[in-house]
Amino acid sequence: MLKILAVEDNPAILDFYREFFTEAGFEVRTAEDALSAVTKQQQFKADLIILDLNIPAGGGMKVFDTLRTRMADPVPIIFSTGKPEMLPDLSKLHNVSVISKPTDPEKLLAEVKKLLPAASSAAMDPNPPPPPPQAQTARRKILIVDDDTCVLELYSEILSKAGFEIQTAEDAIGAVTKAQEFGPGLIILDVDMPAGGGRKVFERLRLQLAIPTPILFSTGSPEAVASLAKNMDVIVLKKPLTAETLLTAAKKLLKLY
Repeated sequence: MLKILAVEDNPAILDFYREFFTEAGFEVRTAEDALSAVTKQQQFKADLIILDLNIPAGGGMKVFDTLRTRMADPVPIIFSTGKPEMLPDLSKLHNVSVISKPTDPEKLLAEVKKLLPAASSAAMDPNPPPPPPQAQTARRKILIVDDDTCVLELYSEILSKAGFEIQTAEDAIGAVTKAQEFGPGLIILDVDMPAGGGRKVFERLRLQLAIPTPILFSTGSPEAVASLAKNMDVIVLKKPLTAETLLTAAKKLLKLY
């Protein structure tokens, strides 16, 4: 059964969401503020979140930023708001949409089905088929991004000998493209490189594309991305890295112990 988390500070609207989606075959949980929304999502792990913009304890955008960047949660999100003009441009973001209040139930359900194609059938199926076994394969794939070919060759050799499948990129554009095509379980990412730099790659993957891949920053300027280390599945290390340090960090992020 697919799960929906409805976040709204208006009790009447929450009651509507709870009744409407339960009748449609979803399991529903609710939250009334930003802090509760993040906590509920950690516990409930919803397949989709309906999120009000103006909620206590930080607002809807705070919830969105926390889930996408800090927690690396790619859950689809529908912003439901009476003031859509207050939202930033979300058109380039993956699995994000906006509906205006008052909410048309048919449009709401159509938007849910758009973001969750499985909703048409799986919501009514208490025993949906398991997802394909791709996770284990991805955990053996690593994308290395650095504009120093010596670093690329060194890291590739170390990790290949350890049994990982390796692909490389030399700039930010190549990094984003390869991440989408290769589907790595880990990205080792330089900071100072052409076409935008490592921080831009991180923001593009986590926020815009909702790709939660763990990231190991390998950089001569760790202070430039030190603040990103607080995000889930992110490690920042200073170059040069020894083979032991590289492998230990990679296995930690890939949960290979």
